[in-house]
Amino acid sequence: MAGAWGLVAVASVLGFFCGCERPQPLETIVENDVVAEEGRRQPIPRESCLPAVPEEFAGLTVGEGLAKLAETAEPEENRFLNRRRAELFGKRAAAAKGEERLKWRFQEGQEWLLAGETEKSLEIMGELKAALEGPEAGEKAAPLRRQVWQMLAVGLLRLGEQQNCLQQHQCESCILPIRESGQHELEEGSRGAITVYAAILKQLPDNLEARWLLNLAYMTLGEYPDEVPEEFLIPGLDEAEMPDFPRFMDRAGEWKLDVLANAGGCCAEDFDGDGDMDLFVTSMGLMDPCHLFRNNGDGTFDDVTEAAGLKDVTGGLNCVQADYDNDGLADLLVLRGAWLAPHGNHPNTLLRNLGELKFEDVTADAGVLSYRPTQTAAWADFDQDGWLDLFIGNESVAEAVHPGEFFHNQKDGTFREIAAEVGLDARDYVKGAVAGDYNGDGYPDLYLSLRDGPNRLYRNSGPEAEGGWWFEDVAEPAGVTEPRQSFPAWFWDFNNDGNEDLFVAGYDLKRSGRQGQDYAAELLGKPAECELPRLYENHGDGTFADVTEVRDLARVMYAMGANHGDLDNDGYEDFYAGTGAPDFRTIVPNRMFWNRGGDVFKEVTLAGGFGHLQKGHGVAFADFDNDGDQDIYAVMGGFFEGDIYQNVLFENPGNENHWLTLVLEGETANRLAVGAKVKITVSDEDEIRHDIFRTAGTGGSFGGNSLWVEVGVGDAMAVEAVEVTWPIQGWPVTKYTNLPLNSRIRLKQGQPDWEKWPVAKASRD
Repeated sequence: MAGAWGLVAVASVLGFFCGCERPQPLETIVENDVVAEEGRRQPIPRESCLPAVPEEFAGLTVGEGLAKLAETAEPEENRFLNRRRAELFGKRAAAAKGEERLKWRFQEGQEWLLAGETEKSLEIMGELKAALEGPEAGEKAAPLRRQVWQMLAVGLLRLGEQQNCLQQHQCESCILPIRESGQHELEEGSRGAITVYAAILKQLPDNLEARWLLNLAYMTLGEYPDEVPEEFLIPGLDEAEMPDFPRFMDRAGEWKLDVLANAGGCCAEDFDGDGDMDLFVTSMGLMDPCHLFRNNGDGTFDDVTEAAGLKDVTGGLNCVQADYDNDGLADLLVLRGAWLAPHGNHPNTLLRNLGELKFEDVTADAGVLSYRPTQTAAWADFDQDGWLDLFIGNESVAEAVHPGEFFHNQKDGTFREIAAEVGLDARDYVKGAVAGDYNGDGYPDLYLSLRDGPNRLYRNSGPEAEGGWWFEDVAEPAGVTEPRQSFPAWFWDFNNDGNEDLFVAGYDLKRSGRQGQDYAAELLGKPAECELPRLYENHGDGTFADVTEVRDLARVMYAMGANHGDLDNDGYEDFYAGTGAPDFRTIVPNRMFWNRGGDVFKEVTLAGGFGHLQKGHGVAFADFDNDGDQDIYAVMGGFFEGDIYQNVLFENPGNENHWLTLVLEGETANRLAVGAKVKITVSDEDEIRHDIFRTAGTGGSFGGNSLWVEVGVGDAMAVEAVEVTWPIQGWPVTKYTNLPLNSRIRLKQGQPDWEKWPVAKASRD
């Protein structure tokens, strides 16, 4: 936060990075990675970086190890154990005297806030405020006094959230602009916050974060904009950017999908093959349960977690689905340990789908068990042999190097780790990993979004290349190294020109906790100081152009979870950015951007009702109710123990445009056709043709869209042809003609005849 009212630095107060240092560049960790000998590429030695099995997991199952870790983790080292840390600091405060006692008491109060015990925290901060404002406090108490005032303001805002949005939750809670039904009935928290922020602004009138939160507090009481002091008003927070854009309502509670949990991932998929979209959801706490919801096709969902054999699967900041064994059923990978280095050596879990919504843990048997911190992975058939491979992006810091892992599918249910053999020895702090064929040679390439460093684009030579299969980092000549502070990313064809473009969201760790300040600056037309996202347009020649400014996406996002889909079925993909940070001051809206014909992105956050003020993580676009348009599921919990919130499902109200859902089935290509390139040729009433391009996959790096290809075709009068380039060496193309509009169609590799799969629209009458 700007000015003298700032909290202690986030890393020391909130412990976001748990003692991690900024990652060193690759060359400072490993020298002479590749030795060129007569033009031949040599494997990279990695023995020194191979992790041992952590003591907590020795001889135990994953579930047993996570439970033991939750019991034995040292709270002074692991700053996410907030309740235990509060108790520890409370004991130290009781044993200390004078200034030392006040400091420990302040630390205790912070931890109670992060643990969700807001009233305890406020009680301590009130006690400290009285002690620090007495005549005996002196000038030495000034810094701590300012921190106490700030913590009081944050705690009061949080109290209002808990009493109203959490305990009296309804579908419009915490959604900007806050409508009457979402306004706070219990006013204590917001009234108190207004008093404190007004006092802060009296001394520091240019404090943009305090100004933003003051406006927000007034809005929670229905008093924005009229009661906001004129000199501190931020106008326009109750105005829709696109007034004619329809509002999407949160149906998660109604549909029984409102999981109350911390940050986590989500995967939308037809896991049982019955033609309805199911949902898998995780939460990052070591003992937080996952949830598998079966779509009953009648507007209801059942939680079938226990029956599916998933009762003991806990934790996971992210998850991603794929059919790794080519049996036609989507399997699941749960990812753990992110942000916790050097305390994040947790195993991931690979869950094989046995059919009939039954899963089994095959992590060790499949050969993908390791103990490294991560929350990002990319499934793709990188050598185009018909079987999906797996890249896991791990998080390296100077004292704990965790190279990325590249698991090559052995076609027998197992994998072999070959990252060093093919040049994928990425020893970075990886926050996003996505695959896409940016240069059109048929082989999926790999993009890595990094914390605090130039991002990487690994060009895939393919196994038939001279000198052997190799991945070369070409991010710099391709022009896609930025932003240097980034998080979620994806390949997509945002302008339908047939080339894979790239979006990379900014996530400025150096300013974590200052999002409100940056967001307020944008609203007021002032320059924001944070790292902004990048939209890269593919030239088709191996290079990209940064078109962020011209497409109107130079916006403050701080995106964590994010994904893309087509809100209005116009054939151009939009995207939703789940914003936030662990810091409780980061109360900013998640943001939705509407693609207008591939030319510009218009924000529809307020108009569409997407401006949720909780922290957005995993995001999935999918047609959950079989009505032909995509809904959006998003995980809304935060990182610390007490930062829990209900997840949301924004139901699409529909539109007049047409749609097509393609369910692809490979034969020699991987069974669910991940990476298949789809070209859809449509014509309007004047017989003018145009093409729509899609690539089959789960979308962004944090959240999983369905592997079905759900496509809007706008006002097309006919689908003249669909061409599928199957992801297998030789890249065969199957052409299908005269597909019916507003239909779900099965397309099988090599068979030009298509099969209509009836859609039973959900009824909730």
